[in-house]
Amino acid sequence: MQKNITVNSKSLSIMKPITNADYNGKTVLTDSAWEYVELWLKRQPIQQVKEALFFWQQAKYFYSASECLPRNSKPLTSYYCCLNATKTLLCINGIDVHNISHGITQSRHENEASNALDKAEVIFLGGGVLTELSRFLGEDVTKKRLVIKDLLYNIPCIHRTFAITYSGTTELFIPIKNIEFVREDTTSKAWVQFSVDSRYANDRALQYLPPGYKKTIKKGDANYYLRKENARFKWDIHTPIDERLSNLTAYHKKVREDLHYIYGDARLWYIKKDIPSNTHIIHRNALTLIFAVMHWMSELVRYNPQKFEKYMRSKQNWLLHEFIEKALYQFIDEISCEITHQDIMTTGYRK
Repeated sequence: MQKNITVNSKSLSIMKPITNADYNGKTVLTDSAWEYVELWLKRQPIQQVKEALFFWQQAKYFYSASECLPRNSKPLTSYYCCLNATKTLLCINGIDVHNISHGITQSRHENEASNALDKAEVIFLGGGVLTELSRFLGEDVTKKRLVIKDLLYNIPCIHRTFAITYSGTTELFIPIKNIEFVREDTTSKAWVQFSVDSRYANDRALQYLPPGYKKTIKKGDANYYLRKENARFKWDIHTPIDERLSNLTAYHKKVREDLHYIYGDARLWYIKKDIPSNTHIIHRNALTLIFAVMHWMSELVRYNPQKFEKYMRSKQNWLLHEFIEKALYQFIDEISCEITHQDIMTTGYRK
């Protein structure tokens, strides 16, 4: 028999943080993640707090500036917001950010005459802020050249816009809901399971799930459920709660690599397809993808504004516009949760 995993009568579900989800805390409801994270930082009894606060406040100033700037200037301040927010995360986790590069550079082989995003590239370097962020998230940290079009393709918050811009695109993200952790009474083995949106509840749509996810039936429920079969954790109600939560947190970190969310007033979660033949799939988190594209845009705005305007007159202009308008909010929400280890949700009024 299966039972939902509960703590204090509350069923546990997936959380936004990737590396270390705090299941002892409650969901934080706030009108501004900026103020909440700043106050959270001030409560931390570690040496790096002063420096982390400096970077967080700098990020906030760049964010405020971005809110006031026109589209043709906004990527520059938005990038520096992302950069300083990332330094906050790294600093609070004891990673030295002094005298290191940004960790990314533009490809010098880009065709000046072309407005095609598959001709634009960036290079993830072997050291720097982006490298340390990738390492912190458990991603590949080798030097690598990546195409801007592919980076945009893999960002959940603009994926639908991408699919409309490039008709015929294979969609990567399947909407999921009712995410829960369940256990077997007899063995104490536990796993994650969730239901799939009815539009995707068919074998064709679910053909390329990440390894280990299989269909399961929940008695008395008509929804189409999936659970992860090849990785489970132990939830023994006879062991101390701290030990159980430690097992869950370690398991959550593995599962969270497959599950992605879009920032908003509601919890919108997705599972990302794993299609071996699709060479445009990038196995990275939205944080590093957004960081990279924002750097590319900021360099255009700063050094080649005429080329930026050409992009904004091209057939991809709506995609780039949506990235400029949405990606910064997504980035700050994700990194705020990563810094605090908590789920932070908006009350509906954004500052």
